[in-house]
Amino acid sequence: MELEKIKNIVLKKSKEYNMSVQLIWDNFFFERFLDRLSKSKYSNYFLFKGGFLLQSIVGIMNRTTLDIDLKIISNDISEDELLNMFNEVCQNSIDNIIFNAIGINDIKAETRYGGKTIKVEAKFFNIKKTFSIDVGVGDVVTPCPVNYCYHSNIMDEDFNILSYPIETIIAEKFETLISKGTNNSRSKNLFDIYLITKQNINYTLVNSAMINTFNIRNTNYSYDFIVDTLKNIFNSETIKMLYDNYAHKKTFVKNVSFDDCKNAVYEVFNKLEFKEKVDLKDYNIELHLLRHGQDEKNKLGGWSDNHLIEEGIDGINSLKNEIDNEYDLFISSDLNRCIETSKIINEKLNMDILYDFNFREVNNGDLSNLTLEEFNNKYTGLYFSSLKMDEKYPHGESPNDFYNRVYNSFINLLKNNIGKKILLVTHGGVITVILCILNGYKYSNFIKIAPKVGSIIKLK
Repeated sequence: MELEKIKNIVLKKSKEYNMSVQLIWDNFFFERFLDRLSKSKYSNYFLFKGGFLLQSIVGIMNRTTLDIDLKIISNDISEDELLNMFNEVCQNSIDNIIFNAIGINDIKAETRYGGKTIKVEAKFFNIKKTFSIDVGVGDVVTPCPVNYCYHSNIMDEDFNILSYPIETIIAEKFETLISKGTNNSRSKNLFDIYLITKQNINYTLVNSAMINTFNIRNTNYSYDFIVDTLKNIFNSETIKMLYDNYAHKKTFVKNVSFDDCKNAVYEVFNKLEFKEKVDLKDYNIELHLLRHGQDEKNKLGGWSDNHLIEEGIDGINSLKNEIDNEYDLFISSDLNRCIETSKIINEKLNMDILYDFNFREVNNGDLSNLTLEEFNNKYTGLYFSSLKMDEKYPHGESPNDFYNRVYNSFINLLKNNIGKKILLVTHGGVITVILCILNGYKYSNFIKIAPKVGSIIKLK
């Protein structure tokens, strides 16, 4: 890249977009870094998210930002490993820009789900820029990362990068709005929701993304709570004043009123689906849900006859300390990984175990007992979340079949055991269905709220 050529492009874009030259230079460096990341060996380790992604979707004329946000796929990478990854990306020279990762710190304190902030220094001849990249962890992407074609605002070229789907973006924005309520001083959340509603959105996916996002962030996802929170937000003179000030400062916001944002937020909310909750108190039941220990990692789940591995056995032995001393009913799925988990737990309880076929994981038919290699050779991409709700696994169940089986079995369990304390050892998919039933969530195979293997949830 030649300096004078890029300077001319920056000046031209500054006039075209009616933006400062500095802001265009910022975008230039952001884009060049993302281009390097997309072409690096770590391109599948990170997901593009946040304000810069939203700017790309809605257009630089409609929204600007000052930093880059990413999500790292793995939560098990150390601080040193992460910084080394960024340095490798920086050293992947594909132009005349010099990038250096010069520091790493914990992500800003108000971000509840954690992560790291990487400080990056960029130099293009005599033009310098230092910027931050927030690398988040923990959040759930619904239904899955997408291969996003980023079109450069500066260089008029494209590159592909893994990113959040827009349904997850709006779920995160909406959750932030609800969780902060009238304490939210960041008016751009309101404006961002307004912008996103102008895009093509799959609201079936939004519904699941909301459940996943609120759940992972421990925010109350109930109809009444959200109604009350929205009422407080839009009746707040302080919130309205903050938004009006924000709109006054940002030229791209000036034609979007507070009421426009309010209408957009309610447009999203009114398309969410809530169902009637099943309350354990109506049955005077205490329910403990235990997900089986870690089983064979090289095989599929579902109805496979997998056994616990040493890691899983050790985990369940440790979990025994969290198990109460007495239950009225001990019930378990009849698949090996649950049977073996239950027998370890029963070393403490020493009571009868009822093994119930109906609390098995989803019937994955011809895919059961396949190794991951066999699955990739025969059924590439045929994941549970890839099925339509009424589409069956080959010789197996559909998501609707699975939900109905677990729903009917669970309601019968409640009706037939009023007043009892129950321990149920089962699978992640079954626990997801039960949690949807108890919380009034509309179930789909995109919902990811199951606890990790070898853990217990205690409900009353």
